[in-house]
Amino acid sequence: MVKETKAGLMIEYYVLNPSSGTMERKRMRLTKLVKRIPTKRGRLLAAQQVADNLNSKLRGGWTPLHETEDGRLYTPLRELREKFLASKKAEGCRPTTLTQYGSVTDIWLRWCEDNGFADCFSGTFLRPQAVRYMDDVLELGNRNRSYNNTLKVMRAFFQWGLEHLYCKENPFVGMKTLKKEPKIRGLVPPDARAIITEYYKNTRPAMNIVCQLVYSSAIRPGEIAKIQLKHIHLDRHCIVIPADNAKNHKERFAALTPSLDGMLAPILSKCKNLDLYLFGKNEELLPDVTPINKQYFQKSWDRMRKATGLPKEIQLYSLRDTGLTDLLHAGVDQLTVQHHADHSSLAIQNIYTDHFDSGLNKKIYENAPEF
Repeated sequence: MVKETKAGLMIEYYVLNPSSGTMERKRMRLTKLVKRIPTKRGRLLAAQQVADNLNSKLRGGWTPLHETEDGRLYTPLRELREKFLASKKAEGCRPTTLTQYGSVTDIWLRWCEDNGFADCFSGTFLRPQAVRYMDDVLELGNRNRSYNNTLKVMRAFFQWGLEHLYCKENPFVGMKTLKKEPKIRGLVPPDARAIITEYYKNTRPAMNIVCQLVYSSAIRPGEIAKIQLKHIHLDRHCIVIPADNAKNHKERFAALTPSLDGMLAPILSKCKNLDLYLFGKNEELLPDVTPINKQYFQKSWDRMRKATGLPKEIQLYSLRDTGLTDLLHAGVDQLTVQHHADHSSLAIQNIYTDHFDSGLNKKIYENAPEF
C-alpha cells in the first residue's frame, strides 16, 4: 500500500515471520523518489510501480527478514533431515551408518511433533529444545550407550546444518556424554556351549556354524550375515572379511579351525555359485542370493536361551569374548589375539576379555604353589 504522510511518501506492507507465525508490518520510505520527481502524480505512479515490484518479490517467496538472515534458516525440520540424509548418501556414507542417522533423526522428529515443535524451523531449534530432548531420551530408560549414540548423531546432524547455513548454532555441542556402562556379557563355559550345540543340532544346525564362527574365528554376527561363499578359502584356512563388510572398515582374514573347515567343506562342495551368501534368507539358512538379516541370529539365540534356561548374561556376542579369552589361556600371545579379534589396541582388547571366569578360583586352588 502506497501512503503519503507528513513524514513523506512510503510503502506499507505486511510479511509473515516464520519464527513467530505472526504478520509483521514493514515500511519502506521513498525519500530519494520524492527528491527526484517534482510532480505529485509522477511520484505516486513511481511509488505504485515500486509497490508492484515488491508484491511480485513477496509472492515469489522473498522476505525482508532474509536480508540479514539466510533464508535457509527457515527450512522445515523434516526437509532438513531429508537434505542431510541425501547429502550423506551422496558422500558414500556406509549403509549401516546411514540407517543409524535415519533412525535417530526420525525418533527426534516424532518427539518434535509430540512436544509442539512440529512447526519449528532449522534455525529456530536451539539449545533449550535440545536439552529438553536429551532429558527425555534419558528419562525413557535408554542405556548410557544409546543416549551417547543419540547425542553423537544429533551433533553430526546439526553440525551439517550449521556448515550449510541451515542453523544458527549446533545446540547439541557442549552436552556431556554419559559414562560407559560395564558390559553385562559373561563368558560361556564349556558345559553351556555343549547345551547350545545340542539345542541347535536338533532345531537349526546352521546356527552351530554361526556360533563357531563367532567363537573360533572372532567374526561379528553382522559380518557373518554378509559372508559369501567366495570369501571362504579352505586351502588357506581363512575367511576374507572385505573392508565394506568389516566393522572397522578394514579388510581382514579371519582364521578357521579344523572343526570349521569340516563344517564348511560340504556346503562349498554342493554350491557352484560362489556369489551366494553363506546364510541365506530361508528356513534352513542355506546359501542363497539374499542374505539373512543379522537380527535373525540374535532372535534365534534369545529363543535358545529361553528354551535352555541359560542366564541372560550369556549372549551371542559372549562367544566372541569367550573365544578370545580361551586363546589367551591357551598361551597364544596378546598381540596375535589382538590381530585375530580385529581390535585397534591391546587396551580395547582388554575390555572384551576382562570377564569373570567361574573356573579361575578352582584353577588357582588346584595349581597354586605352596608358600
